[in-house]
Amino acid sequence: MNENDLVLIGKVMGTFGIKGELKVYSESDFVEYRFKCGNKVLFKNAHMLEEKTITSFRLHKKTILITIDNLNDINQVEKYVGCAIYTSLQEMPPLAKDEYYLDSLLGYQVYDKQGLFYGIVNDFLEVPQGYLLELINQDQQRMLIPFVKEYILEISDKRLIIKEGFIWQ
Repeated sequence: MNENDLVLIGKVMGTFGIKGELKVYSESDFVEYRFKCGNKVLFKNAHMLEEKTITSFRLHKKTILITIDNLNDINQVEKYVGCAIYTSLQEMPPLAKDEYYLDSLLGYQVYDKQGLFYGIVNDFLEVPQGYLLELINQDQQRMLIPFVKEYILEISDKRLIIKEGFIWQ
C-alpha cells in the first residue's frame, strides 16, 4: 500500500481479554465493510508501519473487536495499542449516486447559485443530525454548512454550489 493512498479507518484503543483481540474506535461509517475478515489494513504509529490481515471481527457492547493475522495472545498484540489503522483508497466501498466520501470534498471551492465565492472546504464535523462542512473564506474566517440536500445544490468539478443564506459563522 502506498502511504499517499491511505484512508484512516480507526484507532486501536486497547486489548480485550487475553486472546489477542483489539478494541478499535472506528473513524468510518462502513464498520462491517472496513473490518471484515480477510481485509488487509495498515497499523501505524511513530515507530512502525505494518500490514496485517483481519482474521476476526465482532461487535461487543458498541465496541469493535478484531484479531489480526490469527494472533491469539495478548502479548502478541499489545504493541498495536495506540496505532492508527488505515486502508487503501482502492478498498473504498462503492457509493450510490449522490453519495460522497467527505474526505474527497476537502479543498472544494464553495459558491452560491449567483457565483458568489464563500470559501474552501477545510474540514467536516460530525453532529447528531449528520455532518457540517467547515469553510475557510478569504479572510480566514470559519463558516459551517450543513451537508444535506436542502443546502448543497450541486457537487461537481471540485466545486460545491449552495443555497444562499444557510451559512453559520
